[in-house]
Amino acid sequence: MINPSQNRKKKKITFSASEEGVEKAEKALVRLGFGSKSNFAESQFLSRSTITKFFNQQPIQLDSFKRICEALKLNWQEVAGITEESPTSSQLEKQTNLSLSLEEGVETVQTIFRQVIAVDEESQEIIVAVTLEGDINSVQSDAAFFQGHFSKKYPGSTIKVVAIQKGSIRLIIKGSPEDIQKLLSDFEAENLTEINGFPVQDIQILSESPEHDESSERKWRLVEEIITNPIEGRDLSGADLSDADLRNAKLIKANLIGADLSGADLSGANLSGADLSGADLSGADLSGADLSGADLIGANLIGANLIGANLIGANLSGANLRGAYLSRLRGAYLSRLSRADLSRLSGADLSRLSGANLSGANLSGANLRGADLSGAYLSRADLSDADLRGADLSGANLSGANVEKARFSNNQGISENMKQDLIKRGAIFEDSPGDRSFVRV
Repeated sequence: MINPSQNRKKKKITFSASEEGVEKAEKALVRLGFGSKSNFAESQFLSRSTITKFFNQQPIQLDSFKRICEALKLNWQEVAGITEESPTSSQLEKQTNLSLSLEEGVETVQTIFRQVIAVDEESQEIIVAVTLEGDINSVQSDAAFFQGHFSKKYPGSTIKVVAIQKGSIRLIIKGSPEDIQKLLSDFEAENLTEINGFPVQDIQILSESPEHDESSERKWRLVEEIITNPIEGRDLSGADLSDADLRNAKLIKANLIGADLSGADLSGANLSGADLSGADLSGADLSGADLSGADLIGANLIGANLIGANLIGANLSGANLRGAYLSRLRGAYLSRLSRADLSRLSGADLSRLSGANLSGANLSGANLRGADLSGAYLSRADLSDADLRGADLSGANLSGANVEKARFSNNQGISENMKQDLIKRGAIFEDSPGDRSFVRV
């Protein structure tokens, strides 16, 4: 029998609204008198970005999708939209009428084995989604086109293609637990790599369990409690607060170790002294948030908005800041960023970046004056117009870096040969009055 404990990592089932679904939602928004999408988001404790994604037909996770549809008094399955070829029962229709994808953080992971249990209660058959590389418009779009492959590979089995999702090629398949287990085992063993010439990207068992709904209700009750009843030092370790509207929330010294805050709106929130080590803050809005003294060791900040955030004394050692927005942070003190993965740091005021991996980072115009960049990896980084005067560059790797109009002077770790090479690449050295290296050559 299929074992849900086989999951290697926690995954999120996500849904995209169909074009028709968005039209229904737009009308319901007006009919129910919400006034604006921002007002609607606030009323449901959902981040504004989550609502925007929903109405732009971008994938959002299951509980958020259902919460939106329920608030708009719409059938979430109809809003999701799927092309069904030959549904065999009303229960099967409910189980297969899904528009699904999966996310890990903010990045789409297409080739990792994932599964959760879903059973057609009438037939006791397992229902799965098989995602193929390609576009549904490039192939014959009826179930029979793909059914032949399974009939040939698994003769006499109960496996049946019952629907095809619009967009990418995602087949909805059902079969007995034994036959579906064989299908999954073949996929894991790489014995099922293509179907009718289309590479298999993923096989996912679908789920719509009562336990999931109960967990979602607890989540949104917790979000409301955080907003209405602020408590210093609240224990929220491992809590799911993803997609939540936590603007201006008081989370001083909160224990948020390993918490899921992906996609959450934490703009203006007070997180001073909070422990966010290992927390998932991917895509979160932390603009103007107070993160002074916060522990962000190993936090996932991919794509997070940190514009105007107070990071004085914050510990970001090992944090992943790939794609994070940290511009206009002049005057902020970003310390302890050892091994942090940074990019898009245009205009940031950074110091103490000893040993940091800044490969490919956008540090254009950054104030790095007097910064400790000893041993930093700056290969292919954009340092154009950056102020590096007085910075310690001992052992730093600047190979391939863009140093156009970057200013240097009184730097440790720069040999004469390195200095001349940087000047040839557009750097400006102003070590002393009248120094010829002040002029670009």
